[in-house]
Amino acid sequence: MSSTLTRTPRTPRAGSASDDALVAAARTGSDAAFTAIVQRYEAPLTAYARQVLGGRHHDAEEVVQDAFVRALRSMRSNDAEIALRPWLHAIVRNRCLDQLRKPNRTTDLDPHEAVLADHGPGPVSMIANRQKLDDVVSGLEQLPDRQRRALVMHELEDRSHSSIGRALGVSAGASKALVCRARQGVANALR
Repeated sequence: MSSTLTRTPRTPRAGSASDDALVAAARTGSDAAFTAIVQRYEAPLTAYARQVLGGRHHDAEEVVQDAFVRALRSMRSNDAEIALRPWLHAIVRNRCLDQLRKPNRTTDLDPHEAVLADHGPGPVSMIANRQKLDDVVSGLEQLPDRQRRALVMHELEDRSHSSIGRALGVSAGASKALVCRARQGVANALR
């Protein structure tokens, strides 16, 4: 037996490794490190993309997948120092803007049909929507802190009830109850 052992570099574990360690490992070819990055950031990036894209979940998922592909290529093609979280958000934001710049599908229609197509809300509906939003925000402000936090994490951050429960120090069932009561509170405030 040889006294010299060849050691393979260890891939940092997803939960305990810093972003810098995961990036360094991904750059050296560790697919496990990049998978850990995806697991860490996929949900918040998808929620962010959905907000930018106006709630279009399918498009948000597509944008995030494409952003991860671009991020991996970039990581492995250069060794510039990066702050992973803001860098990934910037890539997703840019992909969202590209998605929003795509021409509407109504331009593929017959010109007569395109004239009849809905080109977005008019000023009256925009004012009504703004008023509804003000009412919803007012309803949110009236909720107890834990209900408001649970509702925001569930609806805007797209977090699971078990994740919300961990963040608030309650069970997943209690998280569901908090979200349900928060929705009822906002609905009551809107009446």
